[in-house]
Amino acid sequence: MIPDPAVLQSCLLFRGKSAEELELLLHKMIYTVASYQKNMLIFAEGDTADRIGIILSGRVEVQKTHPTGSGVTIAHLSAGQTIGEAVLFRKENLVPATVTATGPCAIMFISKQELLGLFSADTDILTRFIENLSERLVLVNRKIEMLSAGPLRRRMIYFLLEQAVQQASDHIRLPFSRKEWAEHLNTARPSLSREMGYLRDTGWIEFKGSRITLLNRKAMHDFIRTDSQNAGPDK
Repeated sequence: MIPDPAVLQSCLLFRGKSAEELELLLHKMIYTVASYQKNMLIFAEGDTADRIGIILSGRVEVQKTHPTGSGVTIAHLSAGQTIGEAVLFRKENLVPATVTATGPCAIMFISKQELLGLFSADTDILTRFIENLSERLVLVNRKIEMLSAGPLRRRMIYFLLEQAVQQASDHIRLPFSRKEWAEHLNTARPSLSREMGYLRDTGWIEFKGSRITLLNRKAMHDFIRTDSQNAGPDK
């Protein structure tokens, strides 16, 4: 399978490259493409991280397993995004989390050595790689900010406000299921549903399925800024 240059153009690593440049690059470089079905393992926690993956189609889930055996979803990634780059050049280059397919997907893999060759031949790709790592660091910082926002209600409002900014609308679509959102917030789904009901009854949001409308963004911002303890317990 030859990767679609249009998909690679959406990958930060190759951003700015024309379709013709990417076609030429694909003829020169060494890579593999693997297909996966739903729930198939792509990377296992503890595997040696010796390659980078670029998602060509479908979605994957990144999950961290606790010693208790329970798992927390860290991220959901889709076409154009990369996996495995954060630890590729660590001395202890072990995969820190499990990556599985959430449905049919295709992944393009580039080895560490091949990637180093690309860096030497094209400094633009090296620059994009560093930018990609920087973007990931920002996302990790946002996750830390969200999880440290306090009780569950605050974390939910923080997330919804962030999504409204990212999607440039008060009418937002959750990027994952309610179950996955609960895991993202490190809470139980019943607690999430209860708080959703509270925010609806307060007149701050409306929701149907994965679509949520923010009705009073100002009040939500005020709630985040206040030191009030009315947010309720985190469960």
